[in-house]
Amino acid sequence: MDASVMILGEVLGDVFPEQTIIGGAPYNVARHCHALGVGVQLLSAVGEDVLGERILHEMRAWGLSTRGVQTIPDLPTGQVVVHFEQGGHRFEILDAQAYDALSLSAIRPVLQRFHADLAYIGSLVMRHAPMQQVVASWLRQLDCPVFCDINLRAPWYSHASVLMALQAADVLKINHEELPIVCNLAGLVGSEDLEVAARQLIDAFKLNEVFVTCGEAGSFWVNNAGLVLHAPVARLRRPFVDSVGAGDAYSAIVMRGLLAGAARSEVLAQAADFSAAICSERGAVPADKAFYRDFMRVA
Repeated sequence: MDASVMILGEVLGDVFPEQTIIGGAPYNVARHCHALGVGVQLLSAVGEDVLGERILHEMRAWGLSTRGVQTIPDLPTGQVVVHFEQGGHRFEILDAQAYDALSLSAIRPVLQRFHADLAYIGSLVMRHAPMQQVVASWLRQLDCPVFCDINLRAPWYSHASVLMALQAADVLKINHEELPIVCNLAGLVGSEDLEVAARQLIDAFKLNEVFVTCGEAGSFWVNNAGLVLHAPVARLRRPFVDSVGAGDAYSAIVMRGLLAGAARSEVLAQAADFSAAICSERGAVPADKAFYRDFMRVA
């Protein structure tokens, strides 16, 4: 596919009980998009440590550019401890990590050379005010639509960071649990009807479209013309392992579909299928490139 995305946000180690797997929502999306044939430039930061070197090595091994990844000497590479509990998992996100100190001036040459057809921003990277300023400066330099993936991870979100994400977005992806929380933070009345709540966000923030994932109830799409489409959850092809990164997998397929101008009904179906497949892997990204063979067709 002759299209490119620029992705700004965290790359880190997801610390599972038995191993550490490289992750972070922006990195996961970057890995998937690249493997699915989309040009990618990731903007992030790692520490001057073993985990940071491992991340850079993995990126190169997968063919991802590391030009936009800074090394921060006095901060550790990001880590998230994954705790498995009854009914799912919980993330313990550590503070004061390298990705919290990304400097836009250091990557300005990358911004000047790389043309993006779509930009991706998550909400976690905006957890602290200095990074909100970096993100705001980056957004002002873009000349393309912005895809925003809301990831509310308590206590790492605020009224300011959520509003900034919504104001930046042309396309929003959010889950059914986050949607009412975001409406409340945005000062909207909100509604128990998720479609109504999604339309409220579209109207309030001039969004083009919203994708809402609903766990076992599947997902749906709403646009600014009032159209609505629903998709059921996909059947697992292999035994369930964990749901870490399922939302990031969904986002990657949606972004590819946006770039290709694909029918949203097909995008919804493919996103559901791909995110279900990720649930059969440990962690958010597969270790084998062959995993992607069944998902290369664009809707």
